[in-house]
Amino acid sequence: GRLFFRASDGTDGVELWRSDGTPGGTVMVKDVNSGVGGSSPGGLIVVGGTVFFRADDGINGVELWKSDGTAGATVMVKDINAGVASSEPYLLTAVGSTLFFRADDGTNGEELWKSDGTASGTVMVKDINPGSAWSLLASLTGFCGTLFFRADDGTNGGELWKSDGTPGGTVMVKDTNPGSGGSTLWWLTVLDGTLFFDASDGVNGHELWKSDGTEAGTAMAKDIYPGSICSTPLWLTAVGGTLFFRPMTAPTALSSGPGATLPR
Repeated sequence: GRLFFRASDGTDGVELWRSDGTPGGTVMVKDVNSGVGGSSPGGLIVVGGTVFFRADDGINGVELWKSDGTAGATVMVKDINAGVASSEPYLLTAVGSTLFFRADDGTNGEELWKSDGTASGTVMVKDINPGSAWSLLASLTGFCGTLFFRADDGTNGGELWKSDGTPGGTVMVKDTNPGSGGSTLWWLTVLDGTLFFDASDGVNGHELWKSDGTEAGTAMAKDIYPGSICSTPLWLTAVGGTLFFRPMTAPTALSSGPGATLPR
């Protein structure tokens, strides 16, 4: 196996490097942005044996790149925001053989994109917030072969969405906080076939929620602090069969337990 990472040798700036664990096998893959400037690669993720990342070659701005570990095959996938402007691909997330990410093509704002590693197969999935407005994508998470994430369509506020990679299959799971307010969710974590997240329904405050990916199966796990007081669960982390998190309202408490983990 090989490790891919970003580094600077003091001459070529921050570039993509690889290592097999030996001094001789630790080398720069390619000087993407020649000279001391560096391409500042970020968001490295492996999909189907290919490393995808964002980088700036000094000509096309920050765009989506890929590499097989050789200089010749380290290339820009697509100049999404054509010219010197940057599409700023962020939140690179693999679901099966598909790479999902957030990008701005200069026309539709920051929206959900996908790529199969080819220019023609790198496309916007859906203009969730129509026009140049951003959909404020966050927390991209793969669950049961589907991408789940937070998005704002400009009408319902930030809510839980899902996508199968098609426009028709990219939909809001549930309007947890009805209206334009949004449920303010951020932390998405998978545990034992259930998606857990933090959200506010506008009545019970910011609490722990769970979903099976359907509207009917999306509900509050527990009103940890009853009523409108927020427990604001942070840093949802699955370890084995247990979900750990910290209620922000009780900063000294570490919450744990099987399944839908709740404070003790």
